[in-house]
Amino acid sequence: MSAIQKWRWRFLCYESIAEGCPVQDWFNDLTRVEKEEIAYLLVYLQNMTDRPWRRPEFAVLGGENGISEIRFDLRLSLNGKAQKVDYRIYGFFPGRGVYVFLHGTKKELKNDTVGKGIARGRLAQLRLGTAATTHEFDYTGKPYPNAANWMGRPN
Repeated sequence: MSAIQKWRWRFLCYESIAEGCPVQDWFNDLTRVEKEEIAYLLVYLQNMTDRPWRRPEFAVLGGENGISEIRFDLRLSLNGKAQKVDYRIYGFFPGRGVYVFLHGTKKELKNDTVGKGIARGRLAQLRLGTAATTHEFDYTGKPYPNAANWMGRPN
C-alpha cells in the first residue's frame, strides 16, 4: 500500500541587486484587508494540486513568453463608495510545483502592457542569470531579512 504524497505549490518572488524584492515590497505595502484577501486566494491556489489552475483566478497570457497571471478583484470602499479594484501578479512556472512572482500591481487598464513588460524583463533576467534570483514569498507582509541591503529601498 503506497501513501499518497501531499504537496503544495511553492511561491517564489523575483529578487535582484538593483530592485531588491519588488513583489514582496508591493505586497507588504498593501492594506491589511488587501493582504488578507490576496493571501486567502494564494493559499487556495497553493493547495490546488489535483487540477490545473483556471479562470477566473488564473490565466495564461498568450504571446508573453510563458508569463501568466494570478487574478483577483476586490470590492473596496474608496471615498465612501464601493469600487471594484483589479489586482494582478504576473509570474511563470520554472518547474513542477513552483510559481515565481515577477510583478504585482493594481490593474488600471484593460491591457496592462507596462506591467507585462516589467514581468517579461524580469523573466529574461532570471533566465539569463543576470543579477537576479528568487526568494520565498511571505504572506505575512513582514520585511524580508535582507530588506535594507540594496540601494533605492525607501527608509
